[in-house]
Amino acid sequence: MKKNRKLDTEQKSDEEKVLYLPIYMGIGISVGVAIGAAIGNIPVSMCIGLAVGVGFGALMDAVTNKQQKAQDEEKSEEKKED
Repeated sequence: MKKNRKLDTEQKSDEEKVLYLPIYMGIGISVGVAIGAAIGNIPVSMCIGLAVGVGFGALMDAVTNKQQKAQDEEKSEEKKED
């Protein structure tokens, strides 16, 4: 008896997906600390940098997920035609 299994191309591993949120969080904190050191107010600038980094990271993740869904839909349509 065969069990119904999904095709290997449909199964996604965690290694394929790139998460931008932690990358931009780190960049935002770093830039915030640098600006804070220059203006003399590190805590406030660090928080602002973190907020900006989280915003950019979430935006990039959303765009990447949207593009991945579009590619997956195109692949599934091609398979249906064949």
